[in-house]
Formats: sequence, structure tokens, C-alpha cells
Amino acid sequence: MGSIGDFVIQVCNASFFGWEWLRRCLGRPPVERISTSDLKAMLAVDARNLILIDVRSRAEQQVSIIPGAIPQHQVAADPSCLIDKNVVVYCTIGGRSYLVARRLVVAGVHAKNYRDGILGWRRAELPLETMNGAATTAVHTYWRIFHVPGEKGAEN
Repeated sequence: MGSIGDFVIQVCNASFFGWEWLRRCLGRPPVERISTSDLKAMLAVDARNLILIDVRSRAEQQVSIIPGAIPQHQVAADPSCLIDKNVVVYCTIGGRSYLVARRLVVAGVHAKNYRDGILGWRRAELPLETMNGAATTAVHTYWRIFHVPGEKGAEN
């Protein structure tokens, strides 16, 4: 049996799937999702034409980010700089990033939600770094219920 954190992730995924279905029924533009394997492939093929935005809090970002990501505050003042760009938005488990990606899509930005979030990135044993560029495996989670892959039984 999975952890309560895994259950929360499943509930969130189902909820956002329902919201997205309703939005599409109402004729709203879709918010595409991207998986860990697809994001990894996009970064390997054409990282220069991809803007990866971390929408987590600054405290979370101070612990680790996905290499190449930029904090949301760097583009929040002028989202028009994202028009005609490939944008992927991520957070811890895909909820906050879905909401930001939805706002960007409505504003005309080609944005996708990285639904697996930084926890999915760690589950795939992909690299993280600090804001200073040092390699790390640490992840700041805002709830202790989320297990950080690679930690010895501890939940952050």
C-alpha cells in the first residue's frame, strides 16, 4: 500500500483531470501535461528553446531546483516574454503548476504542466541542483506526508 502522500497525489491528479475536462467542455484552451520522460527528452534535444519555470516558493527553491529552471518571479512581471516560447511549469506534485500553466495558456502562452513535479523528477533519479549550481538530492516539501525519493526512510 502507498503512503498518504501518494494518495494525495492521486487525488490531486484526478481533481485536475476533472477540472481540465470541464474547461474543455466549456471551450477553454487545454492545458497540456508533460511526463517526466517527455520533459527529460525535451531538455536533451532542445533545452535552449525550452523555458522551465519553477513555481514553488523561494524557500523550496533554495533547497533545490531542476537544472536549467528559472523561478517564477523572474517572469511574473512580464508573462508576454513567454509568447512564442515552449514553456513547462513545475512545482512539487503538479497542482500549483497546473494553476499557473492554466493562467499562462489563457494569456496565449504555449505552456505545459509538468504533472510529476520535482518529486517525480527525483523518483526518476534525475539530477537536481541548488540555486548556486551545486548538485544535490534534497527536496523541500511543504508537507511531511510526501516522501522524497533517495532519503533513508525519512519524509521531509
